[in-house]
Amino acid sequence: MANAFLTYDVETYLNDSPPSLPLLRHRPPKSDGTYCVAYYVLAPLPLLATALSAIPKTDWFPGATRYFVCCTGSSSSLAINTLEEEPSILASYNTLYVTHNSYHDPQDNRSWSLHLLSNCPFCRSGEPEVILRNKWSPWRGLQHHTDLFPDLFSDCNGHVFRAVTLNFPPFSHYSSGNSTHPLAMEDCLDKRIVDSVAQVHNFTYEVYEPADGLWGYQVDNGSFTGVLGEVERNIKDFSLDLSVTAEREVVIDFTVGYHWEPLTFVTSKPQPLPQWLALVRPYQAYAWLSFLLLLAAAGPTYWLLQKLSGSSHSFLGSILHMYGAMLTQGRRWPSSSAVRVFSASWLFFCLVVTVSYVGNLTAFLTVPALSPTVDSLEELVDSNFVWGINDFGAADYQLFKTSKVPLYQEIFRGLTFCPSLVECVQQALDERFAFISFQTYLRDAIAMHFIDKSGDTQVYLAKESFFPADTAYAMQKGSPMKRVFDGILKRLLGGGFVSKWMSTLIEEHTLATRRKAAAASALSGETEAVLEGNQLSLTLHHLQGVFYIYAVGLLLSALTFTCELILFGLHNGGNKG
Repeated sequence: MANAFLTYDVETYLNDSPPSLPLLRHRPPKSDGTYCVAYYVLAPLPLLATALSAIPKTDWFPGATRYFVCCTGSSSSLAINTLEEEPSILASYNTLYVTHNSYHDPQDNRSWSLHLLSNCPFCRSGEPEVILRNKWSPWRGLQHHTDLFPDLFSDCNGHVFRAVTLNFPPFSHYSSGNSTHPLAMEDCLDKRIVDSVAQVHNFTYEVYEPADGLWGYQVDNGSFTGVLGEVERNIKDFSLDLSVTAEREVVIDFTVGYHWEPLTFVTSKPQPLPQWLALVRPYQAYAWLSFLLLLAAAGPTYWLLQKLSGSSHSFLGSILHMYGAMLTQGRRWPSSSAVRVFSASWLFFCLVVTVSYVGNLTAFLTVPALSPTVDSLEELVDSNFVWGINDFGAADYQLFKTSKVPLYQEIFRGLTFCPSLVECVQQALDERFAFISFQTYLRDAIAMHFIDKSGDTQVYLAKESFFPADTAYAMQKGSPMKRVFDGILKRLLGGGFVSKWMSTLIEEHTLATRRKAAAASALSGETEAVLEGNQLSLTLHHLQGVFYIYAVGLLLSALTFTCELILFGLHNGGNKG
C-alpha cells in the first residue's frame, strides 16, 4: 500500500459522521508486511480524550495496529496533571503526547525542548500512569535511544482486567457471583484459555455477569444489550465466549475463533411402538398389500389352470391349497405341466417371503421399534412439537428475529421461551417440546444432567444442525488486547489444546453424572436383570401379537359357530313347518 497522508478537522470529525473514503477502509495484502497506521492529532487537551476514544471505534483501516502522536500545545507539567485525571486517556494504548518543557530561559534558546510523554496502563503495579519517555531538542535530537512505542502487554504487572459472561458450560461455568460481585469460576474451557493468556502476559482478571442478565441483541437504536453491550460501552475489557455475527462485528472486535458452534435442538427420545404390531413390522405396508393381492389372485389362477387342464377341484379348495403352500404345508400337486410350472413359481415365492419374514421377525420381537425422530428444522415445523429457546437474548434469538429466511421466520412466529437450561431440557424430556440451542452447550447439558448410570442419554439430540458460527472473545473496538489473545489462541489451537480440553470436560461431566445416577440407584435398592450368556428370553410382552391373533381367531370361530347354529335352527324350523 502506498504511503498516504490525510488531514481531517478533529471537531468536525467528532460532531459529524466520519468521512467515507475507500482508502480508509482498504486492508492491504498480507505480503506487504506489518500493517500499522499513525494518527497525528493536533488538538487541545479537552478535545483529545474524546478523539482518542472515538477514533478506534471507526471502521477506518480494519485490522491495523494504531499509533497516536498528540500535540496539545501545553506544557509538560500541565499535560501530566490533565492526562492523569482523564480515565479514557489513561486507558489508551500506543499514544505519545508532545509537550514543551515548563521551564526554559527565554534568553537561552538551547534550554527549549519538547517532552515526549506516554501513558503506561500497567506500569505502576498494574495501574496506569503518565511517564516521560524521552526529550527532544533541535540541537541534541532525542536524548535517549529508547522505544517510543514499547510493547505494553508483554508484562501487565498484575493488572486486573474485568470480563463479562453468563453461565454457558462447558465454555464458561461458575458457581456464584453476579453483576456486582466477581463470579466464582469453575473448571471450564474459557477459564483454561484465559488463564493461559494471563500466565504469559502477567495479568489477573475478574468475571462478572451483565447487569441485565442477557447475552446481547441489537435494539432499534443500533446498540446492544447484555454481555455485548457492556464491552461495546467499555464497561468491561472483554467478554468470554460469544458467537461471531456480522452485526456484532460492527461495534466490537472479535479474537480469532476457537470453536465452531452451530445451533440444533433436543426432543424427547423416540418412544417404543406397540409391541403387538411386531408381527407386521418385518414388511412395509405396501409389501403386505402386494402379498395379499398375490395370495388373492393365486387361488383363482390355480383353479382356472386346473379346469383348463381337465382336472376337477373346487374353487374354495384351490384357494386353501395356495394358502397352505404359503404356510409350508405338504401338498399333492396335479400332473398337468402348466399347473406344475405355476405351482413351482408359487412355492419359490412363498419360500423367499416366509424365510425373510421369519428372519426379520426375531429382531422385531426382541428389539422394540421406535417412533420416527425429528432431525431438522423442516421436520420440526411439520411436526406437532412446540419449540423454544432460553430467554437470554443471545445470537439464536437475534437470528430468528431478524432473518429473512422463510424457515427461520416460521420458527420465530412459533417461538416460546423457557427460563433455564435444565428446565428447558426437562421440558423437552416430559412434553412434546423441542429446545433449540447451541450444539456443544446441549451436549454438555445432557452430560451433566440427563445421562443414566449406563451412559444412555435421556433425551434425543437432533442429527442436523444449522447457523454454524465461530465462538470467540469480544474486545473493545480497537483494543490491542485482541492481538494479545490472538497470539495465545493460535498457539493453543495449533497444539490441539482447545479441542482436547473440550472433549475432556464433557467426558468428566458424563462420568460424574453416571456416578451420581449409580449412587442414587444403589440407595433406592434397584436391581438389574442379568442375562446369562448374553441371551434374551422372550416374554409375553414380546409375543403379545401372537396371543392377540389367537384371541381374534377364537372370537371369529365363536361367531362362525353361532351363525351356523342359527342357520341350522332356521333350516330345521322350516322343514318342520
